[in-house]
Amino acid sequence: MSEGKPSESKPARKLLIPSFLTPSGIRPEEKRERRERRLRIRRRSDVDEGKAKMNPETMKELEIRDKVEVVLVGGGSRERRYVFTVIPSEDVPRNEVWCNEEEMRRLGVADNSIATVRAPRE
Repeated sequence: MSEGKPSESKPARKLLIPSFLTPSGIRPEEKRERRERRLRIRRRSDVDEGKAKMNPETMKELEIRDKVEVVLVGGGSRERRYVFTVIPSEDVPRNEVWCNEEEMRRLGVADNSIATVRAPRE
C-alpha cells in the first residue's frame, strides 16, 4: 500500500484576483481623523454675525484655521450644523465658543448650549 499525502495527490491551486477586487486589509485606506470637542456656545453681542470667537490654543488643538463647524444635536434627526468664520481671541475661555447673540437667537440656539466643534471638511 502506498501512503499518499494530500498535498501530493492534488496540485495546489492559485487564485488570481484582479487588482480592483483586493480586500481593504491588504491595502489600507488612509483615513485622517477629524479632531472635535464638545464646547459651550455662548451668546455675545460684541461678535459680528457669521463669525465666532475661539481661544487660539483650542483652535490649534482642533486644527482649526479660518472656519469652524458647530454641530448641535437635538435628538433624532434634529442635528443642526452651522459654519462660522473663526476669530482667535485670548479673552475666550478654552471650553467656550462665542457667537453673535442675535444670530444664535434666530437659529434657536440657547446660551450656554453644548455643541460639537470641529474644523469643517474641505
